Amino acid sequence: MTSSLLSLRSRVGVATIALLLGGGAWAQAPDQEPSPPNQPRLRQPTPQSVQQQEDLQASADKNRADADRKVREMDRRLNRTLRSVCTGC
Repeated sequence: MTSSLLSLRSRVGVATIALLLGGGAWAQAPDQEPSPPNQPRLRQPTPQSVQQQEDLQASADKNRADADRKVREMDRRLNRTLRSVCTGC
């Protein structure tokens, strides 16, 4: 009788651990919507979307160049101001 209770307890313990591990793995899995089989997953970029990406890249490059130019100008002014202040010390 005692051995059957121990066997039952060990089975319940193993089942509990398995459920906890399985539930944790299921909770961490990303939710994915099933896609219909007749709809392609990947779409090819259109010439218009490629052009928009190129325009965005060009605009970002221009903004970056303008920001770099402004920082260089501020740095030049700061250096000039510091030299004039330190010269009088």
